[in-house]
Amino acid sequence: MKKTIFVLFLSLLYLTGCATPDKHLLKIETTPTDAIVSFHQTRNMSDDTRQISGVTPLEENFDFGETGQLWLEIEKRGYAPHIINVLPETGKISIDLERIKAKNGKPVSNYTLPEITRILLAKPDIKIFERGFSSEKISKEKSKIAQQEFTKGIGKFFSEEYEVVPVESSNLDKKLLRPIWRDVQSAMELLDPVRLKYLARPPVLETKSSRESADKLGNKYGTQVMLFIKGKQNIETAGLTAGIAGVAIVGTATSFAGGYSRALSNNRSFFVYNIYTPSFDEGTLLGKAALVDCSNGEILWVNRGLLENILTDLFAAINHN
Repeated sequence: MKKTIFVLFLSLLYLTGCATPDKHLLKIETTPTDAIVSFHQTRNMSDDTRQISGVTPLEENFDFGETGQLWLEIEKRGYAPHIINVLPETGKISIDLERIKAKNGKPVSNYTLPEITRILLAKPDIKIFERGFSSEKISKEKSKIAQQEFTKGIGKFFSEEYEVVPVESSNLDKKLLRPIWRDVQSAMELLDPVRLKYLARPPVLETKSSRESADKLGNKYGTQVMLFIKGKQNIETAGLTAGIAGVAIVGTATSFAGGYSRALSNNRSFFVYNIYTPSFDEGTLLGKAALVDCSNGEILWVNRGLLENILTDLFAAINHN
């Protein structure tokens, strides 16, 4: 019996020892401050393994894992990214970030949103999928209704602070929107929502034609920024009422602390996240969104997930910039 207990004890000790993280205190300081720090267990800097610790100055217990080392990536708008390998005994690092310049030779400006009074809304790309027992198809009629209701909902949601101006359906406007939609969809997929405002250089619409189109539309409607939204929702063949109710809820949402901002500003040790396009179930409206500066085509903000949460996150971003 004693032998059995002893073996069990050793087994538990072994398992506990394996599960205990190898944590060591690391202080990170940068000049200037407010640089975002992400860390990786390997040299691979891909976003699917990225973990965010916070912004500098930073003091955390880092888990160095089995390899006994980490690679830190430090980023701030207007400064060259800095990658450094750290060991458990490193203890403290102080980094002077290197200023970079834009193509015009001037230093890259810090992240900021323009002074916003009016938001230009491109017609939302909302698709309603009808699912039957053996098939699934896009309902053009229901998608159009959802699009109209969602446009109304966005106007109501921002009405107390900002005027939302929908883009008209003229042939000229459609022509101008075409290249912007092409570029902005790539941004929705590829840009990391958490790191966007810390990236060394501001991301912009990829092509000159889309940047020029954004400027023309901004001048035409007297708006500073343009909002693009894609969304999709599954409904059963007989579920139109539930589907439209799911779309309309965006008009009544009043408060939502942006998950990204909250994760970086609270006192939790780490924020681990994956960038992905989520699946969607019956009655759940999911999507992607991007906010573009009309004057220069800069992509100011991106997000993906539940559409009602996306808009409340955008509202928080605009008001806390």
